[in-house]
Amino acid sequence: MKLEDTLKELEDTASQLDSKELSLEQSIALFESGVRLIKSCMGMLSESKGKIDGIMGELNNLLKNDEGE
Repeated sequence: MKLEDTLKELEDTASQLDSKELSLEQSIALFESGVRLIKSCMGMLSESKGKIDGIMGELNNLLKNDEGE
């Protein structure tokens, strides 16, 4: 699932939790679902950060090598 889709689902979950018509059990289930969605988003962001860090490392190495020539 894409980050944008997960964030939309999290937004929908939060809106449902705002509803006054949910039972306690439904609220807890939605809360658990929201926590799973947050974990998923955090994992995707962490993975993206790792990719960006790797790309930046490669760029820095290229620039260092270019300066040495």
